[in-house]
Amino acid sequence: MPITHRGHRPAHWPTRTPRPTEPSGHASPSDRVWPLAIALTTVTVFIVFLTQATPLLALVMALFTLVAGSVLVTLVTGTAWITGLRRLLGDLRH
Repeated sequence: MPITHRGHRPAHWPTRTPRPTEPSGHASPSDRVWPLAIALTTVTVFIVFLTQATPLLALVMALFTLVAGSVLVTLVTGTAWITGLRRLLGDLRH
């Protein structure tokens, strides 16, 4: 009788589900919320700092918010939202 190890799977069992190779081409409404949320937060931070500090500090804090929000969304959802944003901007230009 052969000895088997715990957690050993036969070679024919899949270890993960394959990802689709082609994107669907349409962004869902939830995919469009992330860039909108980042933009609204950036504008809010800019307005708040503009009323309480100098315009330069307001601009710096707004840019910091934009970068931090983009990094956070990328960590949460992956880079797919960037592709969706490019498609959305491409649709708006044409």
